[in-house]
Amino acid sequence: MKLLKLLAATAGLCCTSAAWPQTTPAAADAACELHVFPSLEGRATTTGWLSGMGLVGALLDASKNQARNISDADYLREALGPKMQVDALKSIDLVTALKLPPSQIVFEAPIADRAVTTKAGGRLSTSTAPCYSELIVTQNLYTKKAIYGRSLNNRFIFKDFRGGKSQAKLVKGRGGNGLTSFPPKTTDESEAAELDLRNAFTKNFHEFAKSIT
Repeated sequence: MKLLKLLAATAGLCCTSAAWPQTTPAAADAACELHVFPSLEGRATTTGWLSGMGLVGALLDASKNQARNISDADYLREALGPKMQVDALKSIDLVTALKLPPSQIVFEAPIADRAVTTKAGGRLSTSTAPCYSELIVTQNLYTKKAIYGRSLNNRFIFKDFRGGKSQAKLVKGRGGNGLTSFPPKTTDESEAAELDLRNAFTKNFHEFAKSIT
């Protein structure tokens, strides 16, 4: 797994603060703004048959899978880091999916403090544009269950400040889709695993976007 993490790092999957913010050139003259915040989070939970056998079974299961969960979470944070999230979201027509007017899209640096991204009612950027909204990725969670198999779950928050609101209208939601190649067993499988993650992340966003009215 250390080799896989090294491969991910050298492939440029991580990002530095110098790369932010990023503005989409196609809508640079639009009056409205959408600010997008990727996440630094990566969590992993593997559960087996013991989890269905009461509290003792659940504790034994957690102990058995502790090292695997730590390793998978580490790799998830590398493989599905902010750069991959941004690349995936750039492949989507976010303005249409979120039912926004023509908007300049600004990809902001991720915020490490989850309490800020999930609880702050005000704007997370310094923009004062009256037509303003935010999309925040708040969870990247890999799960493996004995019955249901492997999946990626993501949580998102859409904050709508349009009309010059100081407190946003919030839409919180999630998406979850199955995985077939993540986590990779060898370095030869890492490319397929990362594509698997990206496709699931994109599908999860589309699931969330359906809740926007």
